[in-house]
Amino acid sequence: MAFPASPVRTLAALAVVATASVALLTGCSSGPSEAEKTATADAKVAPPTVLKAGTLTVCTGDTPPNIFYDENNELQGVEIDLANALAKQLGLTTKLEEYAFSGLIPAMQAKQCDVIMGSLYIKPEREKIANFVPYLYSGTGVGVSKKNPAKITGFDESLCGAKVVAITGATGGNGAEELSKKCVADGKKGLELTLVDEGTAAVQQVINGQAEAFIDTSEIMSFYEKQSKGAFTMVGEPSDKIRIGAATLKQNTALNTALDDAFKSLVDSGEYRKILDKWGVASNDITKTS
Repeated sequence: MAFPASPVRTLAALAVVATASVALLTGCSSGPSEAEKTATADAKVAPPTVLKAGTLTVCTGDTPPNIFYDENNELQGVEIDLANALAKQLGLTTKLEEYAFSGLIPAMQAKQCDVIMGSLYIKPEREKIANFVPYLYSGTGVGVSKKNPAKITGFDESLCGAKVVAITGATGGNGAEELSKKCVADGKKGLELTLVDEGTAAVQQVINGQAEAFIDTSEIMSFYEKQSKGAFTMVGEPSDKIRIGAATLKQNTALNTALDDAFKSLVDSGEYRKILDKWGVASNDITKTS
């Protein structure tokens, strides 16, 4: 069963070059247009808090079911709806810039976007370079083929010695490396880890027998289980519950505050819960205390 690969439309390095070229060509600009002035007046935030007047530029990726392509090749999902809702609260329109997961933070650091909303786990090392507005919980999940020849039971010692696949830069790969160390310390074989850029490629490897398990978020496992009609399935219970959030540059405290206030408004109005219910991820509600 084939899964269509999602195009990565923008690469951080190329975007930096393109931006520099545009800057050289437009260095003698006479200033903002009337439309830009109007957008700035109507919005709750304006440049330099955001890159472009009237627009919230979002670095995102393809991480279903939070973000994925529909039949019209348009990005959709819970994080896309949240991005649009937050932008609306701020009087802005949303512009999506897609990157491979490993390119999200470099792209924001290169000022190719205002905020990252791409299933980005809130981790101590990331909090050193970015501020976050948490909006979802997530957990680590393990997916296998329907036949599951290695008899893997979840994120546990059954993975010792297995051929596993994870997404470059995502937490699943880090978790696999840590589990591999534990396997070796216990006198067992470590995990044979392969990294790919997209979840569709990882699932295809598992279904084709090139890998025995895929490690990533539990949400991704559930999504691909449905997409594959049972050819791929999640095993065991999600582990290592962690928060996902909107990341902004550390120095851009004004945008972080504005997004935080906008998110609180979504929660208070009930719109946040409606978005979660729409995508079947109510269990990932960040406002739940348990």
